[in-house]
Amino acid sequence: MLIGQADHISESRSLKDQILGYSGSELSDDEEEDCLEQILYSASFEELASNYVKYDTVIWLAISLLLVLAWGIGLLMLLYLPIRRYVLQKDLSSRRLYVTCTEVVYKVSRPSFIPFWGTVTIERRVPLSLVIDIIIEQGCLQSIYGIHTFRVESIAHGKAAPVDELQVQGVSDPFVLRKMIVTEASKITQDVSTSGKHAGPSTDEENIARMPGATEGSVVLRSPSKSLKMVGSPHTSSLECRVAGGLLLNKLEEVNKSVKRLELLIEKLHASSSIN
Repeated sequence: MLIGQADHISESRSLKDQILGYSGSELSDDEEEDCLEQILYSASFEELASNYVKYDTVIWLAISLLLVLAWGIGLLMLLYLPIRRYVLQKDLSSRRLYVTCTEVVYKVSRPSFIPFWGTVTIERRVPLSLVIDIIIEQGCLQSIYGIHTFRVESIAHGKAAPVDELQVQGVSDPFVLRKMIVTEASKITQDVSTSGKHAGPSTDEENIARMPGATEGSVVLRSPSKSLKMVGSPHTSSLECRVAGGLLLNKLEEVNKSVKRLELLIEKLHASSSIN
């Protein structure tokens, strides 16, 4: 057992040395990071690449024909269609969507939709601990080409919107990808909950250790939550009594005012009836 473990460790070290050794010649920085990361599942876009290009072409043609009838902009859109198809093919061939132990990573590098504008590189990382929901949608036109819209919603940081969203189309086997993300995210939440349970008694022991000369009356201060409740209970009860008494007095005053108004109305009615 020990010999096999030592061989495994030496092999992993040699692989890391080889990856770092090829950093200047064959491997780029992104490839080095991907090799060093533990990829649990990698999604594929090759199976539905041609269908996705057809799906986008149908939408582009429909919009451009409508604009031809309304304005002349649709002619320019029809002329731009070959460039758009080329960019989409490059986009799909360079897409990478994979799941690690801690996050969901999406990377793509494609030419810009504006000609001669260079390349556009997009990289999105969604921590699994912040994932809220995973949604898989399919419209009528998407069902014809077998395409799904895969959305990962997470808690946003440093943005105006409370929820951040990663949306990708053309993923093959999106349900397997969702299952993988859900299982890994549940593992992280279970680890956090177990670590919180283990950390709870240790904090109580630290609070007890900091008070060596505590008497029986001050033992209540060992747990912060209980101490706050016990110390603050007399004040809160007195305040509650005062507030309740004030509310009762206000209600009684309102009742007295309403009774006086009724008495005045009755007296006016009697006076008017006696005059008549």
